[in-house]
Amino acid sequence: MPSERRNEHIPVQQQMNRDEKDVSTKQRSPQTHARVSHTHEYSRRARSPQTAPRQRPQTPDRADSTQTGTALNLEVRQQAFPKTARLLVRREFLFLQHRGKRRHSAHFVVLTAPAQGERSRLGITTTRRFGSAVVRNRMKRVLREFFRARQTYITPAQDILIIPRTGADALGFAQVAEELGRVLSIDGKAT
Repeated sequence: MPSERRNEHIPVQQQMNRDEKDVSTKQRSPQTHARVSHTHEYSRRARSPQTAPRQRPQTPDRADSTQTGTALNLEVRQQAFPKTARLLVRREFLFLQHRGKRRHSAHFVVLTAPAQGERSRLGITTTRRFGSAVVRNRMKRVLREFFRARQTYITPAQDILIIPRTGADALGFAQVAEELGRVLSIDGKAT
């Protein structure tokens, strides 16, 4: 009986394995390149002895990649939506909600106030009631694209907060642009 009391705190699995000896396992010798298990070719496909491996051309067939990349980067930068064009801080959103001029349309509530800087800025507020995250993010992308394409037409510079209403997710880009263009008094044409 005393031996049973001593073993109460030891788990059952360990009590059953007490009579086994510790046996060391055979250690493998380290490989020179342990991460590479086989050669770099596709091992499942048998290579035909008649076909030689194809060589790629040494020079690229297209224009100089540095020139093309620079032109592409410049174009993307011109179309970007930088942080200076966004409302970022909560107090900016609250300021527009309390002191901004409120305009309504069928699918949007637009709040505007004179910009604190030299360029117009955009803020978007969508609640969960508007739709799923996918729907909300799609609407935000459409609204950002509208603002990016037409921000040069917004004079004088304004801080703009757009709140989409239920049903705005069914609109296409052209319909959104037309409706917001009327609300913000912006010419519908963009460059």
